[in-house]
Amino acid sequence: MSAFQINWVVALRPEARAVIDRFSLQPFGEGGLFPMYASRDGSMRLVISGPGKSYAAAATAALASAEDEFDAVSRGWLNFGIAGSGELCVGEAFLAGKVTDEASGNAWYPVATWSRKHDLPRRSVTTVSCPTEDYPPDGVLIEMEAAGYYPIALRDSTVELCQVLKVVSDDPEHPIEKIDKASATRLCERALNKSESWIDSFLNLVREDSARLVDPPGYAEMISEIHFTVTQGHQLRRLLQQWHARRPDDVITAVAVTQQRDARSILRELRSEVFS
Repeated sequence: MSAFQINWVVALRPEARAVIDRFSLQPFGEGGLFPMYASRDGSMRLVISGPGKSYAAAATAALASAEDEFDAVSRGWLNFGIAGSGELCVGEAFLAGKVTDEASGNAWYPVATWSRKHDLPRRSVTTVSCPTEDYPPDGVLIEMEAAGYYPIALRDSTVELCQVLKVVSDDPEHPIEKIDKASATRLCERALNKSESWIDSFLNLVREDSARLVDPPGYAEMISEIHFTVTQGHQLRRLLQQWHARRPDDVITAVAVTQQRDARSILRELRSEVFS
């Protein structure tokens, strides 16, 4: 099973259908207010929240606390769905560079930490309380969930691993009332196609974070035998990760490095072995 996950928070079933089909997600959990889905290996999970920031917040919390068999070490979060724009750009996909709650004025700033080659254009996103065609200026996108989702996702992960991906569904020449279930699904399918490289990069970022957090072989045994400070424990984890990266077939044991019986000597011995 996967030690890392991307958790999708999607408002409406037609939007979710594109993700469910693309990643072959299946229902999981005990049911309840929010339908949940997961891939066979656990690397993708999804919750359908319903419209509005309150439901988005509750659904994000529900997915974060949902019990499953996957035991992920690192989890990325992604709010995905349609949005309106004052510019004529229906079908274009954007990441949020800023999320603003119109009602409270609170704002959050998702960041990118990978190559620009895989990035998508970024726009400010404003969460409103009800559907509207009063589009803000300067390309700001409007929708109804991101400001509910974002602060809850941040409790479960880091700002780098909490993102918002929106596809423009309506603009001044394409009114919101013309959107039906089928067109919403098609827009989301196209957005996923356009975002494929970015999604792959995001998944790799979460995978790398998981590898960083997972205890490498030998770590638990060593810290149970010898006292390490918090800083020394981080150094030990990193040195053991480097050891296994350089020598995947050479399994290190606690006996090999604990003869000195103190953390400083063990770290010194490991550095000498890793960088020799």
